[in-house]
Amino acid sequence: VLNRMREQAYLTRGLRISVSDAREKEARNHKSYAFFFEGGVRSYIHYLNRSITARHETIFYATKEHDGMAVEVALQYVDDLQSREVSFANNIHTPEGGTHLTGFRTALTRTLNDYARKNNLLRSEDDNLTGDDVREGLTAIVSVKIREPQFEGQTKAKLGNTEARTAAEAVFGETFSAYLEEHPQDARAIIATVVLAMNARKAAKAAKETVLRKGAFG
Repeated sequence: VLNRMREQAYLTRGLRISVSDAREKEARNHKSYAFFFEGGVRSYIHYLNRSITARHETIFYATKEHDGMAVEVALQYVDDLQSREVSFANNIHTPEGGTHLTGFRTALTRTLNDYARKNNLLRSEDDNLTGDDVREGLTAIVSVKIREPQFEGQTKAKLGNTEARTAAEAVFGETFSAYLEEHPQDARAIIATVVLAMNARKAAKAAKETVLRKGAFG
């Protein structure tokens, strides 16, 4: 319950949520908790990454409306091989993602490729960064507020609204592109992280092909 209250406080910036256990009659045993995060999901990113080394200093954060839909995104790259992408629709956790997460991922891959090409951070002979490359070491929160959410399945695990993809892609693509331009040191650190992931992927593929080739000759 406390984790759920904490999560809701992150998702509703500026809202204070207080919880008390009224079952305890004695004052000395009475337990109460309060959650308040002025930074919203940016504070959530800071909390999730509290014990991991960050790859860049400034946490990306943006909140904006698109066609009547509110989109809020925060992210930071850390020194980890795994990715953590947590998505919400109307403050409901969507563990299987959905259209809003798809829109975010599309914009992330496109924006980082565009920035890397524009600033000669990818060699001309290099392939584009893939979705797997740009998500390695990523911690991201994607939250949308939509009038009529359409969830897939009774557990509301996945958002199905096509307009959520358009909104998330448009808002995040625009604001993340501006962030990279305004924070060149952070941008270079992010590009270095995802290029390293790309090189590791290519090296692993080459090693696998070598093993398979030797096995075929053997």
